[in-house]
Amino acid sequence: MDQIKTGRLIAELRREKNLTQEELGRKLGVSNKTVSRWENGNYMPDIEALRLLAKEFSVSMEELLDGEVKTSEKPPKRPDPFTAAERADFWRRNWKRENQSWFIFWGFVVFFIAVFGFLTSSLCYTLFGFAIVSGFLFGSILLLLDGLFAFILYIYFYNKMCIYVDNNAYKLSDE
Repeated sequence: MDQIKTGRLIAELRREKNLTQEELGRKLGVSNKTVSRWENGNYMPDIEALRLLAKEFSVSMEELLDGEVKTSEKPPKRPDPFTAAERADFWRRNWKRENQSWFIFWGFVVFFIAVFGFLTSSLCYTLFGFAIVSGFLFGSILLLLDGLFAFILYIYFYNKMCIYVDNNAYKLSDE
């Protein structure tokens, strides 16, 4: 605890707030001469004045007594060891692993619709001489709709994966 350092800090903080000694004294309930004595290092503010000064200047009493404001700098951030492409690849693989059961389910659905469509199509009748349903157009339409359904599923899951990757791989962390 150094009176001169404390006084210099009080003067510096007062000037930063564009206050005169008289204005600061009025806020603290002391005279401008008392503020001048603090700033010159002739006297130390009492405990109550220190508390009011700390509140006025938004510093701690410890900083006032030490005569210096401690900066609360965070340690520098370590650079990210992974590239954006590596992070995106990680989250893409993670999404695929989490949704693997859906791929299997929808894969079976599309496969069985395709098999049923083939068995009801004119191609099956031509190749094997039989078809489940006599209306050959039904099977052909079913095969076309199955392909369209598979394509729509692909687009749906691809978009879900892109959203998932964007939300996880590219978010900014405040840590």
